[in-house]
Amino acid sequence: MTVTPEHPTPGDWWVTADQSLTLVGHHTDAAHTAPDLLATLSRIGEARRATDHALGAAVHALLASGRTWDEIADALGHPDAASARRATAPALDGARRALDRRIGHHHTA
Repeated sequence: MTVTPEHPTPGDWWVTADQSLTLVGHHTDAAHTAPDLLATLSRIGEARRATDHALGAAVHALLASGRTWDEIADALGHPDAASARRATAPALDGARRALDRRIGHHHTA
């Protein structure tokens, strides 16, 4: 039986970010010519979602490791923490879903 901690650790988020980035690498070379672009649109969408999941998981990992929203805002080029929170909200949700798929349901504070 596997016991999953109630709250994900920074390492859980780190691995989720890495796995999402790996998915991005599998999809970024899908379209080489303009005609290919239409045929590979779903792959581009998958890569975009994986990138968003990686962003969200990286933010979760940093927050769980004690970094602040101000530091994250600066790294992402946002003017303040509130702007960074708003901009990353969908990515944070996507990362939670990716983590749930990877390790099972968890609870966040």
